[in-house]
Amino acid sequence: MSIGEGALPARSAPVLSGASRALFAAAVILGVAYIAAIPLQPWPGSWLLKPLPMLLYAALMWRTFEGATGRWLALGYGAAAAGDVFLDYGARDGLFRQALAAFLVNQIAFLVAFATLGSGRPWRLARALPAVAYSLLLAVWLVPKAGPLMPPVAIYLACLLAMVVMACRVEPAPRLLWLGAMLFLLADSLIGVNKFAAPFPHAVLVIVTLYFSGQTLIALGLVRWARREPADRDPC
Repeated sequence: MSIGEGALPARSAPVLSGASRALFAAAVILGVAYIAAIPLQPWPGSWLLKPLPMLLYAALMWRTFEGATGRWLALGYGAAAAGDVFLDYGARDGLFRQALAAFLVNQIAFLVAFATLGSGRPWRLARALPAVAYSLLLAVWLVPKAGPLMPPVAIYLACLLAMVVMACRVEPAPRLLWLGAMLFLLADSLIGVNKFAAPFPHAVLVIVTLYFSGQTLIALGLVRWARREPADRDPC
């Protein structure tokens, strides 16, 4: 039974091979390089650099998880890469709708994958309470400020919250995946805050740093989860 198809892993040997470690390290280096170069923007080719870490994480998920789960996770990171291109190439606003659609695919793909990995486990809703409370605040305060984009922004927020709730089910205790999902929620919400409600200084640097940290922790958390023995992954 493969990792993507049930509670037990396909193999007990470590999933993070030398090649997988190289993919992860390269993604981190490229992501940090992009963040370090944000103060220099605009500069030619930044839109080519930004999606590379997500594409490498997509390849890492494809290698780590077998079956449908690996494909969903790879799709999620691939869609995130597309969203990164749209945001950077469109200078944050020019291709915002396309970026919103791409990141919506990212959220849905992660939601499906996390639902599969968490199948049969407790819901652990207490872990999701911070995300639920924060999302309700955004629904009341931010979404009405989105104007004509209010319906898609509301849908996106609902999918983002659902993704976080599903992520809370996967780990037996709040670890890297949980933290990464929370940071992802915060980063994506700050895009809306900066665009529709309350622009703030150094928004791009703050948002991209949170976003990259969240995506990185999700990838690392998933890989570490996949390496655990079944009894260690979920004591229930």
